[in-house]
Amino acid sequence: MKQSHQRKNYRVDVSKLRRAQKCLGTRTETETIDRALDLAADEAELAKALKRLVEKGRGHFVDATSE
Repeated sequence: MKQSHQRKNYRVDVSKLRRAQKCLGTRTETETIDRALDLAADEAELAKALKRLVEKGRGHFVDATSE
């Protein structure tokens, strides 16, 4: 995916930003926001994939490790 950067101005809850920065181990606010946006997009894609998997399996899963 092509990366394009543009300056944006937002009002952000600083405590949420600091908490995310600590959780993600990022050094800058920009890096924190960028990583958080990536995680949100990845989570949405994962949810769609899991939904397709459940629909394909008709909601029936078998424990492959059981005897």
